[in-house]
Amino acid sequence: MIRNKKLQQKVLKMASMDQKARKQFVNDSQNKKLAKRIYNCDTKNIIKAKEIIKKYGWPTFDLVGKRASDAFWLLVQHSDRDIKFQKRCLALLREVVENKQAHSKNLAFLTDRILSAESKKQKFGTQFIFKNGRAVVKPVQDRKNLNKRRIKYGLNTIEERTKEINKEYSKMLSLMKK
Repeated sequence: MIRNKKLQQKVLKMASMDQKARKQFVNDSQNKKLAKRIYNCDTKNIIKAKEIIKKYGWPTFDLVGKRASDAFWLLVQHSDRDIKFQKRCLALLREVVENKQAHSKNLAFLTDRILSAESKKQKFGTQFIFKNGRAVVKPVQDRKNLNKRRIKYGLNTIEERTKEINKEYSKMLSLMKK
């Protein structure tokens, strides 16, 4: 039973705006107005996410439901301009994942996001760069056991994910080749 439906709706609305801005940009990646829209959306969401963390801690499954808890992770994932905040959230997320109140895949993504931001090798291979019109996984530690770690945290194999990323961003990637 979800304990805070008002918070659930707030988080879902924030994430919806985040995704709308990003999807528009993927379809028109040369548009500077759309890039600014993402920046402004992220700025507002970081402020609101900090308020939520301060008041409630990490929005758990019990507090807001699985969908909204995942949506909150997305907002934190996109808080790249505030790595200190992301690190604080990572510690909170780690704790709630241990208590089965958030998805472990979100922990994997946020871990890699922070490691990549610090120019370190990622642990789960969730972060990509685009080279020569193709998605390429950023450097990873212990590549030999990468798929084992990914599967343990609820992710698909790196080969499957690379194929998904290339398909998802195909329009943008085709523009990069020109």
